[in-house]
Amino acid sequence: MRTLVRATNWVGDVVLSLPAVRALRAADPKGALAVLARPWVAELYRLLPEVDEVLVDESKGPEADPKARERLALEIRRGRFDRAVVLPTSFETAWTLARAGVPERIGYRGELRGALLTRAVRLVLGPGEHQVWKHLRLAAAAGAPLPAAPDVSWPVSAALREAARARLAEAGVTGSFAAAHIASFAHAAKRWDLARFADVFDALAARRGLTTVLLGSAGEKAVNAEAASLAKKARVYDLSGRTSLPEALGVLAEARLFLGNDSGLAHLASAAGTPSVVVFGPTDPAATRPWDGPRGDGKPVLLALARRRTLCAPCRFDVCPIDHACMTGVTPEDVLAAVNKVLADER
Repeated sequence: MRTLVRATNWVGDVVLSLPAVRALRAADPKGALAVLARPWVAELYRLLPEVDEVLVDESKGPEADPKARERLALEIRRGRFDRAVVLPTSFETAWTLARAGVPERIGYRGELRGALLTRAVRLVLGPGEHQVWKHLRLAAAAGAPLPAAPDVSWPVSAALREAARARLAEAGVTGSFAAAHIASFAHAAKRWDLARFADVFDALAARRGLTTVLLGSAGEKAVNAEAASLAKKARVYDLSGRTSLPEALGVLAEARLFLGNDSGLAHLASAAGTPSVVVFGPTDPAATRPWDGPRGDGKPVLLALARRRTLCAPCRFDVCPIDHACMTGVTPEDVLAAVNKVLADER
């Protein structure tokens, strides 16, 4: 059977979709498994041994023309897929696959797309249930047995680690370092205060001899530069815009520690097995934290959350309309205590 998985568009969801991809592969080990993904996450799916082929959806954005979606539908049609598992819940993802004539199309109902799917599944997640099950249940609807324990561990190849070390050397990074992602450009309410991050960088330098390497896209360079300027003692190196996502994964795997907001790179760091501390505020860690179930490689999960509960969180605001207490209540001492915990657990 030829199966096409229409991937979600966010880095964190790439990680959370791993158990679903693995379940589909295990259910049909001799079949072909392809992924259709937006450009910025396509390169991550190419790293997965479970995936035979990656198609790139470039039908949106400033470079796209009005006929781009029709060309994409034609490319999918030429792939002669027997079925598609549609992880996103948008209308256009279902429309494209219907237009391409994929015979079986499995996805969640909603957004007026039920008629575009041959199997429209009702999305049901209980209170506090993790998003990893959202993707897995679509795999189950396609006939894949659910795993006893979802596994999001991401093996990082020696070649990818070597590429990451080369990027670090180019930037002048030597010795042990903490990798950090502090911008979270798509969701301002999830950003912890930059001065407090800088205080933590200074403490990590003074107490553990760690330099700090900032990761992110080119659009996050200004935020990273401001945070670096606020550090008084730490050596802070900025790699924003200087690594591909696979190279960033390699850097995360090489890091002694990851520190950051609730973001896609937090999921990548934890999947790579790096001790990780994530600051949570307006989002629900029960549903969106890096998955901390048993790892397929048998390594311990080294994850700690820094959080102060408030009555108004979780919420859906991109920008807090009141006092942002869910984030301002988290102190550098809270984060450093979480660091002590994950590094102690590692020992």
